[in-house]
Amino acid sequence: MLKILNSIVRFFTSDLARKILALLFAFGLWLFVAIDGTYNFEREIMISYTNLPDNYIVTDSLARLKISFTGKGRALFGIWVNPPKAKCNLAEVVPGKNVISTKDFVIPLEDVLANYGAKFINVEVDDKISKTVKPLISVKGSLKDGFSLSTIEILDTIIATGPKKILQKLNEVGVESLDVKNQSASFEKNLRLDPVSSLVKLSSENVRVKVVIDTADQKIFTTVPLDILKNAGQKVWISNQFVDTLIVQGARNVVSGLIKQNIGLRINTTDLVSGEYYLSPEIILPEFLTSLYIRPQRIKVIVY
Repeated sequence: MLKILNSIVRFFTSDLARKILALLFAFGLWLFVAIDGTYNFEREIMISYTNLPDNYIVTDSLARLKISFTGKGRALFGIWVNPPKAKCNLAEVVPGKNVISTKDFVIPLEDVLANYGAKFINVEVDDKISKTVKPLISVKGSLKDGFSLSTIEILDTIIATGPKKILQKLNEVGVESLDVKNQSASFEKNLRLDPVSSLVKLSSENVRVKVVIDTADQKIFTTVPLDILKNAGQKVWISNQFVDTLIVQGARNVVSGLIKQNIGLRINTTDLVSGEYYLSPEIILPEFLTSLYIRPQRIKVIVY
């Protein structure tokens, strides 16, 4: 056994340079023969969509397609090293589902035949539109004692561009929370917009806002009318037509101009069956105002 191992070692170590040249020659000879032979080679390649009209947008499509290539080894080796892209012409598409024959694809190949794994592909297309959307800003943190938010002014116009079927329902976009912790003076800040969809492009990644802060103040209202929100045909009796007292708090510049017509008070009976109830009025105030006190706190309601 030891003699056999020694023989193998001597074979690889004696006259090493000549053996390496022989191996290289053999490999080169094999490669010369191989690249001149005809073979089949299968792989997935990317699809490149071209000539889409500017007023359209692709909403769903196939990214890759499996193709079987037949040709000389040298040509297939080039495809293996640098895969081509299949060009799909979208010049004639219409909104909706488009069925496109793979026979119409263009692949830059020489001396190679391509057999597609699918005879047709589906490409979904929609009208591309643009519209102004409103940043939806949420506030976190608390101002310093004695101060209140007056307004949050949006300084940038945000335009969304994308498929009609998405943008028809899109009126607002989310924004990172605005932190007002311990603030006592007005300030400006850039807020990051939340992504909407991979198909929707926003005109900016951020929106500038101006936060107006004023000292806090209170205002007392008396005899505020009370509305009833009820179903058609529903009969309702309430013990009070007015709220005797309502105290509202907010920024001084806002509270000073607040009038009864800016306040909504209502009792909602739309989900109630016949019976007697004691309900708290729903208080509807302009943004950043809060109610501190209401009397009476509950209203007797009878639903017939």
